[in-house]
Amino acid sequence: MKRTLSLLLITLGFGFGAAGASADASDELSRLLQPLSSISGGFRQTLKDEKGKVLQKSSGNFSVQRPGKLRWKTGEPFSQLLVTNNKKLWLYDPDLEQVTVRPVDNRMKETPALLLGGKVEDIRGSFNVESKKGAYYLTPKRASAPFKSMVIRFDNRGLPSAMTVRDGMGQTTDIQFGSMTANPRLSSAMFNFKPPKGTDIIRDE
Repeated sequence: MKRTLSLLLITLGFGFGAAGASADASDELSRLLQPLSSISGGFRQTLKDEKGKVLQKSSGNFSVQRPGKLRWKTGEPFSQLLVTNNKKLWLYDPDLEQVTVRPVDNRMKETPALLLGGKVEDIRGSFNVESKKGAYYLTPKRASAPFKSMVIRFDNRGLPSAMTVRDGMGQTTDIQFGSMTANPRLSSAMFNFKPPKGTDIIRDE
């Protein structure tokens, strides 16, 4: 099976029906995200092609902290680690003994995972938002954004419970969150990465 990382991170849907007005939905989503200065938990994600065929399943854990800090570790089926401190991003593959290092630009800040840890006040400027039955449907305003559409759902505690992201080729990534903790104390060291000795370093700048 091809080794991939979710488009949530490195490329880094929806029937709208009778949805809420965009301005009100943006405000609602902002109110849900505003109290969350940090989040940690586990995830299970499924990547499907445009016909709904499952391409890959994976699971792992993550931590995110404002502004723009993320640690996303996939354990199965292929171990990978993505770390960003809002300035630099490391993508580490222990099986290949390789890490790719790249700067965090504005396009990367629009990826779904970093939306959870980004500036809440930027949501309205970057996305069209509609709501329906407690779910929020986002479409980027920029045509060159790294995904085409996203839906995010929250549990009864106001924490993200699920996310679906669709890319430009029609592939979708469905993510289920679990064991979520709101506003945990997270060390700044979690969002920096020192490659193990002997690791090949690829700089993508």
